[in-house]
Amino acid sequence: MPKRRKSQILSNQFSKLSLASIVNHVTIRFTIVSVLIAIVITKYMAEQFVKPSAQYSLKLSRSASRSSVQVAVKSPTAPLPTPAVKVAAKSPARQKFKSLTPPPPVPDWAIAKPLPIPSRQPEKQDSEVVYNLKKPPNFKHSQELQAIVNDVVELATDQSLPTKPLSITLIDAKTNETAGYQQDISRYPASVIKMFWMVVLYAQIENGIWKNEKDFAPYLAKMIKESDNEAASFILDEVTGTRSEPELKSEKFKLWKNKRQQVNRFFRQAGYKNISIIQKTFPIDYINLPEPEGSESQLLEDSQNWNRITTQHAARLLYEICYAGQAVSVQASKKMCEWLKRDLNPKVWRSPDFYDFNPVRTFFGESLPHTRVRLHSKAGWTSSSRAEAAMVATENNKATYILAIFAQDSAYADEVDIFPKMSRLVYNRMNSRRSK
Repeated sequence: MPKRRKSQILSNQFSKLSLASIVNHVTIRFTIVSVLIAIVITKYMAEQFVKPSAQYSLKLSRSASRSSVQVAVKSPTAPLPTPAVKVAAKSPARQKFKSLTPPPPVPDWAIAKPLPIPSRQPEKQDSEVVYNLKKPPNFKHSQELQAIVNDVVELATDQSLPTKPLSITLIDAKTNETAGYQQDISRYPASVIKMFWMVVLYAQIENGIWKNEKDFAPYLAKMIKESDNEAASFILDEVTGTRSEPELKSEKFKLWKNKRQQVNRFFRQAGYKNISIIQKTFPIDYINLPEPEGSESQLLEDSQNWNRITTQHAARLLYEICYAGQAVSVQASKKMCEWLKRDLNPKVWRSPDFYDFNPVRTFFGESLPHTRVRLHSKAGWTSSSRAEAAMVATENNKATYILAIFAQDSAYADEVDIFPKMSRLVYNRMNSRRSK
């Protein structure tokens, strides 16, 4: 082939290669730019998508929060939107409240009727109340009243009963005079303790902790009127947010005990020194506890004794409820005093159909004239003790006095006439004192 022809062919091929190379470079650059543009566009679109989603999430969260609060405060009769109900039902706070206090076991007689189970306001599951009265009434000692108390002690001696386990407090409500015998000694008060639990309950009711006060009425009637241990157990559980449980491990028991101890704190902060009212009264049939077991037994071992109060404690509380009308509030005091009212008509308390525990027979009311006296009282009786705190108002309110007697010995538990005799002695002396 001639050299010129060969040179032309090589030149043409080189030109073609140069053009192809240029085209390839342009293509590569275009591709790179396209990819970069696509990445930028994708990132931009992603950011725009995520931003509204986050805003939507935040709005939903805030909306859910508002819906939950509305559910808590709305009237039960008001229609509730479905989304709000769902949000409230899933609220972590509500689940926490439910887990803290499981539904209470209920006595058979409450199931049979059936009685309502009281429920707390959702936002007040862990609320603790304090007594509105911060210090004891200003009582002054009276030698005249002391002479009456001394005669009561002598009566016990004459009946061959021991005086060491005996405590007495007497208060003239009209003059604020007082006297006593071993009245600072803490003793087991038996069912007199139920009067104290009633006061804590009414303080919670007055502070809006419970949805419906009427739900407690049947349980209060059983606990105070009949001194029923099952009703008392139920009320103490509800008031403290505790349940009688199997034996608890150390840390859990401390938390459980602290909740039960709020009834002690309620009164101790008001000057009821060294009071201990955290132990249930037994037997309690509906939870199969003839005696303390599990957490109740741990509580007993930990505190080293049963419930302990003084006759001064009992007399003071009854004075604040039924005479001064200052316990919790005037309205609450009237309601509580009405629960403590006793019918002295013999046709009532001598009836064979009367409940097993009779708050008049073998107690103060048995020896009082039923037509001229008003009696408000809470009594307690076990195989090893007899106790009572009462306010007695004579005809036309000439005399109004508080009498509390604790006798922690089986001799008093077995002697059915001693409390009526003591009561009659005090009545005669206080009535004649006012007549002077």
